[in-house]
Amino acid sequence: MAGEIVKTEGICLAIHPWSTTSHIVRWLTPDGPVSCHVKGAVRPKSAFLGQYDLNYTCEVLYYARARGELHALRECTPLNMREGLRDDFRALALAGYMRAQCSALAPHGPDCAQWHALLSGALDALCGREAGQAELLRDLLAFEIGVLRLSGLSPEMEAESGAFALRGERSLPVSADVARCLRHPLAEKNIQILVDAARAIGVFYTFHLDSAPEIRRSVLRMISNNEEGKQNG
Repeated sequence: MAGEIVKTEGICLAIHPWSTTSHIVRWLTPDGPVSCHVKGAVRPKSAFLGQYDLNYTCEVLYYARARGELHALRECTPLNMREGLRDDFRALALAGYMRAQCSALAPHGPDCAQWHALLSGALDALCGREAGQAELLRDLLAFEIGVLRLSGLSPEMEAESGAFALRGERSLPVSADVARCLRHPLAEKNIQILVDAARAIGVFYTFHLDSAPEIRRSVLRMISNNEEGKQNG
């Protein structure tokens, strides 16, 4: 692959400064996460100005270098700017958490196509309507259960006892309502049940995934607190 020109579709995961005029942009493509050097990105006459931002899906053309090295971005065209995310700070925070999870966990290779589709659908849902507490909690649960499924870690639900398996011999007891919510999160309307389900999934994440629990706790607190949304909205 090194030395080739690659054309693909990427979701912008992160942007970092590189020198005074350049960026490093990390993309999630159907073939895996890719980091590109964008030379002269912030110069006044740069062809890249306005062509990418966090949460954008873009068509990207880059010069591939050896694996582990920075690739050189040649062209970038926005396909989906998801402008609706800019109107809701809570949805934007949740989008940031989703991007971070995919950046850390998505694999290289063709299996990443499912991760790309999961993140794309999750971001589209966030900016597709006015998001209240219940909607954001459902979005969080649906995304995290999708991450667990793609990681081969889907919780083993026990329908009768209302519990799901953790690592080894341990299990976490949950109510029948939470168990139902974990099976079908998008159908749940009760906010307390959604919050309890999100906390249960958080315990599962602690046992099975290398993630940042403090970031997740902050995002969960933000999207489940109506008063905070009112004071800052």
